[in-house]
Amino acid sequence: MVLCKNRNNKIGGHSVGIFDNIISKIDKIVLIFALIVLTISFYFVYTLNRSYEGSDIVHSLENALLLTRNMLDEEQQHALSLSLLLSEDKSFLKAFYNKNRKKTFDIIYQKLLSLKKLQKYTFEVQVHDKNLHTYLRSWDFSIKDVPLASFRRGLVLVKKYKKPLVSIEVGKRLNIKAISPIIKDGVFQGSIEVIEGFSHLHKKLSEQGYSFFILLDKKYLPIATTLKKQPLLHNKFVLVNKIYDKISFDNLKNASLDKLGSYGYFTIGGYAFGYFDIKNFNNERLGYCMVALQKDVPDIDSISFHSNLVEQNSSGVIIR
Repeated sequence: MVLCKNRNNKIGGHSVGIFDNIISKIDKIVLIFALIVLTISFYFVYTLNRSYEGSDIVHSLENALLLTRNMLDEEQQHALSLSLLLSEDKSFLKAFYNKNRKKTFDIIYQKLLSLKKLQKYTFEVQVHDKNLHTYLRSWDFSIKDVPLASFRRGLVLVKKYKKPLVSIEVGKRLNIKAISPIIKDGVFQGSIEVIEGFSHLHKKLSEQGYSFFILLDKKYLPIATTLKKQPLLHNKFVLVNKIYDKISFDNLKNASLDKLGSYGYFTIGGYAFGYFDIKNFNNERLGYCMVALQKDVPDIDSISFHSNLVEQNSSGVIIR
């Protein structure tokens, strides 16, 4: 009886040990499964969060680009309006037809001064004669008789069609140029050109918290001689604006700009950059208009680079 009892205890103890081992293995499997589920959950939450961050950055850049495009259109319309008004101003025309350069210069100077005081706009004006030579410049009275037709195709078009033209054009600088013909009895007598840089646009975008860059293709430097001492990017683009945010520009210098299309955005060094190309009246690409936001941007693959063809009109940038 005693032997039998001891045998039963051994059998019972062995069964309990097997059961404990099974429970232990199940606990380990459950723990491993739980860790896997948690890891996957954290991954999806992290990915989703990055996706939301990316969407927020893209939305911010889209708004910045649309704002920039609209502001640029407004600047061009302001320049064109002033050019048209001056081309029909009686006091200006009287002095111009009388070939009184000093009187013409004084009239233009006073009008520009009044405009600067009232609207905080800074324009320059150049008047051309019927042969497309410089008649006078508002910033330097001594300059005259400079032939312009060889590198200023906008002037040639205005003379040919006797219609006003506004565009971003390369001369000795890159800027907005609004040209209106001076017509007398149906005959082209010359033209008046209102010139505006990008400083006003830069100021307005800075107030909105954006860094702003105008980049010109290096191939135009033989014409845009005043930009030869400006910083170069990858020996491909020259920075047009004189004032810029150095930190964001240093990050821009590290970006690969070979992939730039007509429109897009990319991130680098904690900055998000958006851009659209600048074209002249012949639809030739001159360079790029670029804005930047500092938002501690992560390296999100989905928006590390993006480019779309766009149609540009007075209402802004439309992504196709």
